[in-house]
Amino acid sequence: MTLLKKLQWSFGLLLFFFVLPVIAGQLPFNKQASTPIKEPEDKPVVFAATNLPEQSFLEETKEEIKEEIKDPFKVLLVFTHSEEAYQPMVQAVSGKAAVYDDKTNIFSLKDTISKHFSMNGIQTDVLDVDVMKELKRQKKLFPAAYNVVRPYLAKRLQEQSYDLVIDLHRDSARKNATTITHNNESYARIAIVIGAEHKNYRWNTAYAESLSATMNEIVPKISRGVISKSGDTVDGRYNQDLTKEMVLIEIGGIDNTEEELNRTIAVIGKAIAKSFVTEKQ
Repeated sequence: MTLLKKLQWSFGLLLFFFVLPVIAGQLPFNKQASTPIKEPEDKPVVFAATNLPEQSFLEETKEEIKEEIKDPFKVLLVFTHSEEAYQPMVQAVSGKAAVYDDKTNIFSLKDTISKHFSMNGIQTDVLDVDVMKELKRQKKLFPAAYNVVRPYLAKRLQEQSYDLVIDLHRDSARKNATTITHNNESYARIAIVIGAEHKNYRWNTAYAESLSATMNEIVPKISRGVISKSGDTVDGRYNQDLTKEMVLIEIGGIDNTEEELNRTIAVIGKAIAKSFVTEKQ
């Protein structure tokens, strides 16, 4: 090969390698390689999609909680004869045997009653009026107690609604009539009094009979039954005309002890829950 041909061949080879990258860049299968890679832009991270399951779970949980929360069964306690007392309790505090006392009395049991009711899912309010002191202030006699407490009770019932209103009293009967033994424990017996001279009489009686029957299911014969009263020598209303859901309960008598009263109060709370609270839910 002559020198001239060697030079021509070398020049052609160099030209081929120079043009090759340009030709390769135009080929369709290499477009991706020739496209510049863009750096990712700084954008806010959105977690909405990944949070959906958690949000849904929380919403479902809230709904379940709402379903479980029921309106509480509300009871109003009234103490028309607020200074009715139990001799053993008064004697333990003051050393005297009295059936009426301005401190140790049925009204002083309101916190104990509220506690037992609360343990049975019952929300308890107290008409916080010492009616006997109000009687003395107004210079009225004992039989006027129902008329004295009436405006206070009527006002409360206008302000709030209750599922049950209980006017609590102490019977004047002696121990043999007001005490019962069950499973080696003694209880103060109860009696439920309904005034028969008003329009709500049958409604009040239905509540009373249901409560009495349930109490006797828990402790046989703890309830002495439902007593209807009417006539010239009794009140005949006991303010039960103010609401259909009102009863008067006499808890024990003058000889019952605090322990006997506590056991019976616990039974009353259970009976209310069994008779009325489960039905409301």
